[in-house]
Amino acid sequence: MDASAKKKYLSKIQKLMRLAENTSSPAEAASAMSKAQAFMREHGLSESEVVFSEISTSESKSSPSDAEKLPRYMIFLTQTIEKAFAVKCLVGWRATSGYRYKRVVSFYGLDNRDVAAAYIFDVLTRQIKQARKKFINEHCESWLASKRKAALADQFCEGWASGAYHAVKELVIDEEQEAKMSAYAEKLRDEGMGKAKTRNSKDDDCPSHAKYLGYQEGKHAKVFHGVDGSSNGPALIGMAE
Repeated sequence: MDASAKKKYLSKIQKLMRLAENTSSPAEAASAMSKAQAFMREHGLSESEVVFSEISTSESKSSPSDAEKLPRYMIFLTQTIEKAFAVKCLVGWRATSGYRYKRVVSFYGLDNRDVAAAYIFDVLTRQIKQARKKFINEHCESWLASKRKAALADQFCEGWASGAYHAVKELVIDEEQEAKMSAYAEKLRDEGMGKAKTRNSKDDDCPSHAKYLGYQEGKHAKVFHGVDGSSNGPALIGMAE
């Protein structure tokens, strides 16, 4: 069976299974489920294939950091996207020319939310990189050691990502959807995707003016899902005045 035909049959089976789940008629539910199971047997499709076909995955084009141990601000940023779009993410590597590897974040979710999530993650990645550079230029004295500048910039970015986290509007998924995504996560981990090790910024537990500045700037990031906040399509992001 080619990919096009498989997609077609999976779609039919999904519709029948949704009908079985949502109808108030026991007879109609039994009939729909029977037809769905018959389709699966006829075309050699498993129940897991049907369930996972509802979930899609999109990769980011870039990442705030390519470090083996991810800075904590990058984790905050992925959590921001997870909250905003009701998706989950896994971090891996992408091979580039010259035998180099770049960090890649994969978002997976229902209703094609992963597409918007990956897009907005790339937008926020560009913004946080620009904000980091500006912070170093404007708030780090030239005589500071490079390691100290990097530590302060990491703290600033943690504040920025934390601010953005509180600025987004959360979507809600039900327990059944959460179970499907958890099962899909296990599938991706079996394929080599997984959570990366993280590192904290230096003196990250101490009160930090850099974190405060980052938070004040980052909280102005806005993710708009639509007029009523219910749209599952690609979102728009802008900076509040």
